[in-house]
Amino acid sequence: MPCSSSRVLALAAAIAALTAASHAFVVVPSRGAVAGAAVGLAGLGVVAPAFAEEELGLLNFGKVELGGGFAINLDIPETGIINIFIIVAGLFYLLGPILGESMATREKEIQTDIDDAIAKYNEATARFAEAEKNKQQADAVIKEIYDSIDKDKQELKASMETAMKAQ
Repeated sequence: MPCSSSRVLALAAAIAALTAASHAFVVVPSRGAVAGAAVGLAGLGVVAPAFAEEELGLLNFGKVELGGGFAINLDIPETGIINIFIIVAGLFYLLGPILGESMATREKEIQTDIDDAIAKYNEATARFAEAEKNKQQADAVIKEIYDSIDKDKQELKASMETAMKAQ
């Protein structure tokens, strides 16, 4: 495992470096600022490089200006999108088996927990049914006891009345 964790750390560092170095958003100076700087430098006798329009080459789709001096750079080789894609594909390739194994283990644990819960539910249902049956039996015994008490009261009352009449 130390080998794979060092690979993961190395790949994570490479992704962070590539993402930080990505030129997807660039600051584009306005044309007025470029012209002003060129005139100012020419007045000082300094030769400034000419700001020419970029040529669109293979996989270079130019820049989309967003306003406020910002633009989206669509030059794919310059932005490093291909490099990021290669690194993400490598991560899937390297981490796929590790994550697959981890997910399979977790799935087994979850399935075991579900099976245990179902077994406990079935046991609880059976015990509840047994408790209901015992309650019904207890209610029947209580009814018999109350009926016996009522019968004994009536017999006692009748015997007391006969004893009172006999005196």
